[in-house]
Amino acid sequence: MEMDLSQIKHYLDQTWKPLEKNELYASNRPILLTNDPNEIKESLDKTLPLKEDQFSNVLHSFNKQILPYINRNTDPRFGAYITGSGNRVAAIAEFIKAFYNQNGLKWNNSPISSELEQLVIQWISEFVLLPDHGKGVLTSGGSMSNLMALHFALATKFPKREMTGFYGNKPLTVYCSNQTHSSIDRAMVFLGLGRDHLRKIDVVGDYRIDVSKLRETIEKDLASGFQPLAIVGNAGTTNTGSIDPLNDMADLAAEYNLWYHVDGAYGLPAIRVPNYEHFFRGVERADSVIINPHKWMYVPFEASCVLLKNIPKAIHYSPDYLFTENADERWESSEHTIELSKEFRALKIWFTMKYYGADKLTHFVEHDILMTSYLADQIGVLKNMTVDPHHPLSILCFRYEDPDLNSAENDNINIKMIRLIESRGNVFITGTRLKGRIHLRVYFGNPERKKEDVDRLVEEIRQVNAQVLLE
Repeated sequence: MEMDLSQIKHYLDQTWKPLEKNELYASNRPILLTNDPNEIKESLDKTLPLKEDQFSNVLHSFNKQILPYINRNTDPRFGAYITGSGNRVAAIAEFIKAFYNQNGLKWNNSPISSELEQLVIQWISEFVLLPDHGKGVLTSGGSMSNLMALHFALATKFPKREMTGFYGNKPLTVYCSNQTHSSIDRAMVFLGLGRDHLRKIDVVGDYRIDVSKLRETIEKDLASGFQPLAIVGNAGTTNTGSIDPLNDMADLAAEYNLWYHVDGAYGLPAIRVPNYEHFFRGVERADSVIINPHKWMYVPFEASCVLLKNIPKAIHYSPDYLFTENADERWESSEHTIELSKEFRALKIWFTMKYYGADKLTHFVEHDILMTSYLADQIGVLKNMTVDPHHPLSILCFRYEDPDLNSAENDNINIKMIRLIESRGNVFITGTRLKGRIHLRVYFGNPERKKEDVDRLVEEIRQVNAQVLLE
């Protein structure tokens, strides 16, 4: 089966154009049509299809049963989770990928998949100004990438664990701030290290890790018979976008001979923005770094990346049915990662970087930061709205704070606002907790967002606040 470009055009004519014209996906439709699971379940035809059908009929069913409930994550009104906007060029790449159905389980099963993955990893490392971290793997997302980074730490520090496990070893400990993404907790579980051995260090006022407390905790663990394994730094936290003092953490990792990992899944592309590189000083000293192209590089899901200076061979085992000649000359990702079957993630990253180029992508990131600053200014003039001052990247937290009410009463108002915003569906933002208090939280990661879109978001927040206060 071969592909001709006319097939791509035919596909686009039948899918994208109807989507753009469909009133259920129009710009004035809610971002989130419903938050009722039963409504969605009832809309779906649950009968198992037994006979083949025409593609036009399948599209008709899609338009009726599925399209109305697709969240408008690519719309400028979306400002919730750290979800990249994607791009249409990479969507074409996804169609091509699915058409040719490549599986990078072995080099000879898809040579171009294996080689292109290594190329785009080198490009990504250069994009974030880390050309020495040109080794690594593509994964599904930041959770898997953080898991793999700690897996590589274990493979490097304890090469015998492949056969013997950790039986008889001192308990291993990992260190991070209390603002670190929950995927590190999950990695501790799935690697068998245990969440009890993840040390979450307090942060200072700007949500960056307290380095003095980090040192104290490491010293205490050493004195108590634990074996410190790794330090995890943040290059853009999920809550506020804060960036840890990465260079100071690198100093500690070097002093105690620990693996140093930096989670830059969201924030690291900002290193290219003028006058921002200094915020990330020290990331170049990390043993492993993660970045999610499907976030601030605007690649469609799923696409995450682990970057390393040197990638350890973590699995010295290959079954007979996967034997190939010239293995030493070929990159076999299965010798390093959890996956055997592996989709062709590199293609959409290659399309994105070739089409837009590093300079344009950097401009998009800078635009998101500028729109976030504009949002902060507009929210700040609303009555009793308090904007958290620490928003270095494109995440903004704020809350309603009436000085005549106590903290719990103000929290209740903010919770009601979050719920009402979701039920109205005109915009989509989320909530979080900072310093023990409920905040509304907005993330910007869409280069198509304009000031008018921000103004629309601010007006929605004003209306929702007024309605809640009337209740």
